[in-house]
Amino acid sequence: MHALRSLGKLVWGDKQSPEMFKLPSGVLYEERAAAKSGRKCIYKDSELCIRKTSTPFQYQLVAVRALEEGEELSDSLDDERSFLIGTELKFAPTTFEGAHGFKWKDAGEENVQVEFIADEGTNKATRETFAMAVARCAWERKNRRAYTDADEAEVKQLMDQAEDEELERLLDSVKLDDAELEAAAADVPVSPSKPSKLSKPVDPEAAAAAASPVTLPRCELPPEPVEMADGEIIVSTLGELYLFDAQTCEFVQVSSEVALTVVQTGKFEYYINVAANDRSFVSQLIDPEMNAVFNHDHGSLIWNYFDAGRAYSFSLVAVDEKHYEALHQGMTRAAYETLNQEPWAKATVSSQDYILDAYEEDVEMLPEPSTWESEGEEEASEESSSEESSSEDEDEIDQIFRSAPVPTGVKTGKEEVDSSEDESEEESEEETDEESEAESEAESNAEQAVGSDENSKLAVGYKHGRSFVVRGSRIGVFKHTDGDDIVFDTTINRVDDTRGREFTPSTMMLHEQDSALVLQDSQRPNELYKMDLEYGKVVEEWRVHEDIPTVAVAPNTKYGQMTGDKTLVGLSHNMLYRIDPRLGGDNLIVQNEQQMYATKSHFTTAAATESGAVAVGSAKGEIRLFDRLGVRAKTVLPALGEPILGIDVTSDGRYVVATCKTYLLLIDTKLPDDPANRTGFQKPFPQAKKPAPKRLQLKPEHVVYMGAPISFTPAKFNQAPDGNSAEKTIVTSTGPFVVTWNLRRVLGTGRGDAYHIKQYQDVVVADNFRFGQDRSIVVTLPNDVQSVKRSQLAKPTRESLMIRPSGSQAHRDSIVNAPY
Repeated sequence: MHALRSLGKLVWGDKQSPEMFKLPSGVLYEERAAAKSGRKCIYKDSELCIRKTSTPFQYQLVAVRALEEGEELSDSLDDERSFLIGTELKFAPTTFEGAHGFKWKDAGEENVQVEFIADEGTNKATRETFAMAVARCAWERKNRRAYTDADEAEVKQLMDQAEDEELERLLDSVKLDDAELEAAAADVPVSPSKPSKLSKPVDPEAAAAAASPVTLPRCELPPEPVEMADGEIIVSTLGELYLFDAQTCEFVQVSSEVALTVVQTGKFEYYINVAANDRSFVSQLIDPEMNAVFNHDHGSLIWNYFDAGRAYSFSLVAVDEKHYEALHQGMTRAAYETLNQEPWAKATVSSQDYILDAYEEDVEMLPEPSTWESEGEEEASEESSSEESSSEDEDEIDQIFRSAPVPTGVKTGKEEVDSSEDESEEESEEETDEESEAESEAESNAEQAVGSDENSKLAVGYKHGRSFVVRGSRIGVFKHTDGDDIVFDTTINRVDDTRGREFTPSTMMLHEQDSALVLQDSQRPNELYKMDLEYGKVVEEWRVHEDIPTVAVAPNTKYGQMTGDKTLVGLSHNMLYRIDPRLGGDNLIVQNEQQMYATKSHFTTAAATESGAVAVGSAKGEIRLFDRLGVRAKTVLPALGEPILGIDVTSDGRYVVATCKTYLLLIDTKLPDDPANRTGFQKPFPQAKKPAPKRLQLKPEHVVYMGAPISFTPAKFNQAPDGNSAEKTIVTSTGPFVVTWNLRRVLGTGRGDAYHIKQYQDVVVADNFRFGQDRSIVVTLPNDVQSVKRSQLAKPTRESLMIRPSGSQAHRDSIVNAPY
């Protein structure tokens, strides 16, 4: 047992490292029983490691492809393969052509075996230590406690009860002494025949201290609820309660046995109560800000709890699958009824299955398109070439520009970081003092005219490399450079309608080959305005319909702004229609291209494919797929309950991303088992085969660092108008954070929490990719417009997520406030 404790100290000692032990070099193979080719090489050079997850006693076996010289790390799915460690993995030693390694089952696919053959330089002790580490992970998952707590009898019990013969044989065969363990951890060959350096006498007290597991500091619990919600108990689940500790970056057990009950306190109002025999932990209203995540493999629920301005993340691990399923269904029912204000029983069985899938983390989706097989390499080379073309002296910070002397939040040149930080700050202060005297009068006049206006809308153009930002009744024009930077170009100083009435655009869309902007004033929802960008003035007023207010507009096709098409798609609360300004008069709706619903559908947003099919979201949370205008939707996807704030669709219509406040919903519209490869735009889904939606959301434990509830801006796919490649990336933002998801990785792994992120000094109000690529992102802040390379976004860490003082909280002089 001393050897086991030493192993735990060596392998699990670093709490900050997610990858705890590894075999540094080897070849990864895959063997499919039904494949004619048999063994297939996946990675010719890779490493195999054990990675800790955020769920207690859950570990992953991860194979990572080694990068070749000069290659940049990409988000490609091909870079990494991960497997949840458990007895079902059937992890065991193997040999191939005289070389040693390990084999295991891929639990995600039937009849698939994976093999890692280590390089000759990996000694036997290292392999055996790694095998014991995997065995320990399997034991911890099975028993839900630390392996070092087990005694000899418990180890024997594990071996007697082992569900897998290979694991049992492995546990029985591994015998290591302390010298071999230390040498294996250092990857230094040690001859077993040499005397052990640890064989000399040691102090018994020191030995006992070294063998004892390290006790982590107890994380701070939120205050105990004054009272627990009272009402009818809908479901009660037993389990272990954990709380995320921001200091150690892991979940810490706070109670070995609690009861989580879902309580109905009123009509369509539910609370969760979490309590143990000696303490109450949570009494919380069920609402979207909980950011709940269910995981079937782990049998767990993770959610956020906010109290007195502080964010917490709890995790309940159910005692068994029966309790987990009861919790999953009870919570989903409560969330549905709360958001939809209607009984769960009113939803059809297929709709209930759709909603239950949406609330679970590990949902399987259809395979990604075969045309993506080589895109990972293209993406990596694209990133690499982009980086190589940059100057070696280029700052790693964002390319931020401001204009002098008038426009707000834009730079005329790149921000530079001097080698002496103090000197740079002093120079900056001197420049500010000199500029402030010259500009104070102009700023004063501007502030009197514009007040506290901030940037609000963003439209990214394809022609002439221009983007447009709304600030009050002014529009700033920005120019993209060849180096993926952005600089201020000019200002449209005042937006007036054709009658001279000044207004702030609530909607802005580029139109007619980027020669015009379609604008809307929220005070006059029945009208649209066409601004000629050559003159910077509104030249036409379109009265769409005197009785039908327009709530949203979209191009006729995905890339309609690149064409001379005069028409566009319009949306009212219960009607989808074509708008043709050439009709004239007070009714511009094309009569045979409109579809009205008798009941109020509360439509909110729309987006079109390149063929003209349209996806429509509603405030109820429903998503409708139309193959054309003028007919009823081919597919109606059930509402989860949260309003759809934004919607986007890939050019081929295969994928739809819908934005809700606390998560994105990714939907594969391809019909299952359809020989013509049609989508839900073209043919209704069978009742029993609705698509499995994928929720893309931030991990509750990451929200702890961010310190505030999630509120996403409308998510967008990158644009691929050339037809040579599919959309690869999704971008959105919440608070001061820009977030991206790699579409291929999400589809391949089924994980909605694999995202990259970057924090800014102020709230992000709008964001989108630069047109035609996904290398750079245009980010609009209340008082700034920036361009950031996607490669600068990184996997979230404690350091990158901790909130820094925002621009709105900074000193007034630190914010450039000279409106356009």
